[in-house]
Amino acid sequence: MTRRVLLLAPLVFLAFACSDSGNAVTVHTEVPLERFEEVDVDDDGVVTRDALDPAGRDVDLAAEQAALEAEQAERAAQRAAQEAIARPVLEDPSAVAAEFPGGQLSVAQVRDGLADSPPPSVGDPENPTHEEFVFQLALMLQRRLAAVALDELGFPVDIDASDEDIDAQLQQHLEGPFEEFAQQRSVAEDPSIERLATPHCMSALMLPTEADADAAAERVRAGEPFGEVASEVNLPNLTEPDGAVACAPPLDLVFDSEMVLTLLELEPGDLTAPILLPSAASPTGELWVVLHLDELQHDQADLSVIGPFAGRVLTEIMVGYEVSVAPEIGIWDPSSLWVSMPFLP
Repeated sequence: MTRRVLLLAPLVFLAFACSDSGNAVTVHTEVPLERFEEVDVDDDGVVTRDALDPAGRDVDLAAEQAALEAEQAERAAQRAAQEAIARPVLEDPSAVAAEFPGGQLSVAQVRDGLADSPPPSVGDPENPTHEEFVFQLALMLQRRLAAVALDELGFPVDIDASDEDIDAQLQQHLEGPFEEFAQQRSVAEDPSIERLATPHCMSALMLPTEADADAAAERVRAGEPFGEVASEVNLPNLTEPDGAVACAPPLDLVFDSEMVLTLLELEPGDLTAPILLPSAASPTGELWVVLHLDELQHDQADLSVIGPFAGRVLTEIMVGYEVSVAPEIGIWDPSSLWVSMPFLP
């Protein structure tokens, strides 16, 4: 078989090197044909540098491994340096670990919290690492910020109680009257939330082409009863005979966010523009859908279908609080309500 080697056979591997005399550059093309044929396993006349020079590839892999190990060593050194800076504070029980609206947490309180309810990942609760201490501190701050927020909204929480008692009080509020408060507050801020919770009774025209869908929708707009048009033109077995689909909240009717927004803009009697959907039920493989809003069942609105609201409302309040963490210990991030390790200079 004639090989399509062309210039690739002797010239496929070009090695540039400086000679000993001056700065002259020599191009080496002495790749034996036998070597080329050995590595050209798919017989396409093309080989890679790695195939011709596996030793060079091994050198690259070794360099990558060395760089990775160097990065890991640098991180370990940073952790050790952070630990050395934080250790004097972490070993002082009276030191203030963090301050928040209405109170503060001492190093002793955080250590006691770890000892009383150690997370599974903590090796020695009596002698936590810097990372373990920071983790516990963040959890305790979250509890107390939630307690402060609830208390300010008229849902009392004893912030001086143990972590276990604070958790119990928080849970009682979040599962009880505060959820109703949060629902009302959310709807006042965004009325579309109530619309999302309201069952929409929908009908639809479902046809194989856009032109058919446009023509059917125009008949409805001209005054023909929707049910009569649907019973005449709809593809079979996709809707009720009169075109009825279902009565349900928008998020249960459609899954596309743009279609949800479209439903929220409809008033009873309105039609959407034709919507294209792929469908094996259509002879064209395309299903053109015109949605019709028959009725809004306001008396059946159930905010629980898009809740709960308590956690979201509480978080919105908590992120606005000012928290100060001892700089040797960590840095408070209000957006995530968490404490990160301090950055080294």
